[in-house]
Amino acid sequence: MIAAPRRLKVAITGAGLTHSPDGREGWAVRAHVPALKALPDLFEIVAVCTTRRETAEASARHFEIPHAFASVEDMLASLPDIDIVCVSARPVHHYRIAAAALRAGKHVYCEQPLGISTAQAEELCALAKRNRLRTVVGHQSHYEPATLHMTELVRRGYIGQPLTFHHTYFVSNYIAPRPSHRQWLFQSEMGGHPGYRSGHSLDRVHMVLGQNVTAICADMTVKVPERRALDHAGVIRSDQVDNMNYLLRVGKDVMGTMQVSFTAWFGTGNHFEVYGTEGMLMLATGDSPAWSKATGEGDPARGELKLFGARANIERLLADPTAPERLEKQFQEIPIPAKHYYVSGIERGRATFLVAQTWCAFLRAIREGRECAPNFRDKLKIHRVWDAAEESVWSKSWQDVDYSGIS
Repeated sequence: MIAAPRRLKVAITGAGLTHSPDGREGWAVRAHVPALKALPDLFEIVAVCTTRRETAEASARHFEIPHAFASVEDMLASLPDIDIVCVSARPVHHYRIAAAALRAGKHVYCEQPLGISTAQAEELCALAKRNRLRTVVGHQSHYEPATLHMTELVRRGYIGQPLTFHHTYFVSNYIAPRPSHRQWLFQSEMGGHPGYRSGHSLDRVHMVLGQNVTAICADMTVKVPERRALDHAGVIRSDQVDNMNYLLRVGKDVMGTMQVSFTAWFGTGNHFEVYGTEGMLMLATGDSPAWSKATGEGDPARGELKLFGARANIERLLADPTAPERLEKQFQEIPIPAKHYYVSGIERGRATFLVAQTWCAFLRAIREGRECAPNFRDKLKIHRVWDAAEESVWSKSWQDVDYSGIS
């Protein structure tokens, strides 16, 4: 009898319970812990680590996790059999935690960004490559089934040669009242690059089109410098960019636009259209209004994305000049094949589902000894796009993206 593959042991950093007045726990508690708990045959959470022992112990008790630590270094030294370290702390801590894990020989699942600078991202890439370790970045929408199928259809030539695209991401995270302990969200020194909130959208563009952004003309602004606090009578101030507008060139020939806003009341979430020589495809959140709360704060991880498309019939157009108007009515939803759903028993479209999808993809890559996407090298490319975007803002001009040294 062939023994089943052993479960991989995971340690999660940043998994403290906050008991936030807005009812929203941190990402590790809201997404990673329930995702891994939903995959008990594949993973075992062996430890949680936060900056304070009391919060780590409280989280460990609540989720029935055997070990709690207030130091990543102590955790790695005490539990040498950890397979994967999940980095889900505040962005300012990502580099330090990920670097410690890689130096200890652990695979790493890191939320974005990789650090507060491109230099930190470059060092993490080098560490992973030198130690021959697998990495994945938490662009959980990468494994959204509709996005996977859209990518597949573009590769198959469903739209012909891609020509143009338009991507919008509208949510209200930076305008809705927030609790004071989330002040760090609005501090640029805690989050790194001004454009880091556009990372998920840039990953989707790179993935679906199969090419990198090669040039950018950007505008990044702080539209809402303060918002009401939930837990006191004052306000929470911000110097972090909350609106990004990009003109993009992808590869040599594809042109597109991207608008990311974190100040959109009742925002429609993700919307991505790609047009080619033979048709079009569109991703859209199927129930956008439904997942905007009464406060107006939409949750971008809720609401399953749906895929729509239409193909042009050139021969029919040549035969019937009135066909274009009728062809517009052929725009329809495209079913998603079952193969793109890696997990079951979790509500589709929610944070837990998308993160579980990513964990499953990461597990397969580790067991098969191959790279997972998006890995640290893929993310370093996005850091380089952000560098070009920032230079574009300062110079008020188009900037080429420099990918030199990325291998």
